[in-house]
Order: sequence, then C-alpha cells, then structure tokens
Amino acid sequence: MAEPMSIPSLKSIFRFPFQGTGWEKRFLIGAALTFLTFVIPIVPGMFVCGYLLEVMRRAVKGEELALPDWTEWGKLGLDGLKYILINLVFLLPGALIYLVGFGFYFIVTFGFSLASNLAQNSRGFETVFIPVFLLAMLVFFISIFLGPLLFMLGVIPLPAATANLAVEGRLAAGFRLRQWWPVLWKNKLGFFIAWTLLLGLFFILYLVIFTAYITCILCWLIPFLMAPMGFYLGLVYAALFGETFRESLEGQAAEQPAQTDQSEVPQV
Repeated sequence: MAEPMSIPSLKSIFRFPFQGTGWEKRFLIGAALTFLTFVIPIVPGMFVCGYLLEVMRRAVKGEELALPDWTEWGKLGLDGLKYILINLVFLLPGALIYLVGFGFYFIVTFGFSLASNLAQNSRGFETVFIPVFLLAMLVFFISIFLGPLLFMLGVIPLPAATANLAVEGRLAAGFRLRQWWPVLWKNKLGFFIAWTLLLGLFFILYLVIFTAYITCILCWLIPFLMAPMGFYLGLVYAALFGETFRESLEGQAAEQPAQTDQSEVPQV
C-alpha cells in the first residue's frame, strides 16, 4: 500500500492556485467562467472542466503544481466534454433514481389532491387513492436508499477513472475498469484520505457561504463567492487526486521488479 501524502505535499496542493507568475489572471479567468456557468449552463463549464483535467494530468505526471495558461481553447473544450461525460456516466444513475422516486411521489400526492376536490370525496376515489399512494411511498423510500447508494458507488471510483482519462486523453480510458481499478485499490487508504480532506475543505467553504447567507449585509456576495470558491475546490480536487493516482502508480511500479526477482529465484 502506498504511503499517504506528506504534510508539505498537502500544503503545496492547497496553496498552488495562488502561487506562480501570473496566477491572478489565470485564477480570475477560471472564476469568471465558473460564474458564467451559473448563467449559461454547460458551455463555460466545459472549458473549466478541461482546465481541471489539465491540472490533474500534470499532477499525475509529477510536474510542478502551477496554474497552466488558458490556451488551446478547443482542446480545453473537448477535454471538458469528456470530463463531463465521465461524471454523468458515474453519477447520473443514482441521481436519476432519486429524482424519479421523488417526482413520482410528488405527482401522486399533488395529482390526487387536485382530483379529490373534483371527486368530492367519493368512496371510489379513496379506493384508488390509497393503494396508489402506498405505492408512491414505497417507491419514494426505495429511491431515498438506492439513489444515494448508487451515487456514492459512483463517486468513490470517479477520481481514478478521471485520472486515467487525464493520462491517456481518450474517453474510453475512463471506463477501462481493469486498468484503473488496481491503481485505486492499491492506494485505497490514500484515496480515502484525499476524499476526507476534500470534504473537510468543502465544509469550510460551505460555512463561509452560510455565514454570508445569514448575514443580510453580505448575502448579496454569495454568487460572487461561490464562483472563486468552486473553482478553487475544483483545482484542489484535480491536484489532490492526481497526486494520489501518481503515488499509487509509483507503488505498483516499485512492486513489479520485486515480484519479478522473486519469481526468478530457483525453487529448492
């Protein structure tokens, strides 16, 4: 099992978005595109996702962490589209099950409440309503359990699949389970620690947003706070899991010669 990242390495991951020559302009462009994503869905986000994939690619290759230039916009857009498709495949099933269950329950309860006024509480209406309402409740509770479960099962391996996509650059690389699953399993503790750190950072940023929300004077700043914070969180995500994926690859490479040497020892 690969060793977890050291404290200095973690400090560099959290600080690199604000270091290097010209980081202000590069970070501002990313934050502005993130803000535009709230207004114009998908298109600005494609370039942001492609940028994050480039950061992850450099982290996997072991290059010095720094904000890359905003160049080759066509490549950024194409990489971002691949990034989004990977996320949809892994996360959409769980989200759909939850939304379908909640939607079915809402339609049944809201629809029958309107129909009851038209039926004027007739006995036939109650006979139909009770079993359908119970079915809606059952579907809703199943979706509450199954939806988040599938969502979590998609979230856990997603960074490894995305890192494999970043390395190879092909969409199919994200779905090559036999290729990236051993890398994930090799450093499962490292990926768990990375997720824990990222969730902790997300909670801190959430507290900042929540504090602004409950403060009437600062609540108007929320849209302007969410964009840079969201972009920063994405940068840390890309660098953190890129480094974790690289460490797991290095651990695998270090074990292979040892296994080969042992296999060459003659049996007595």
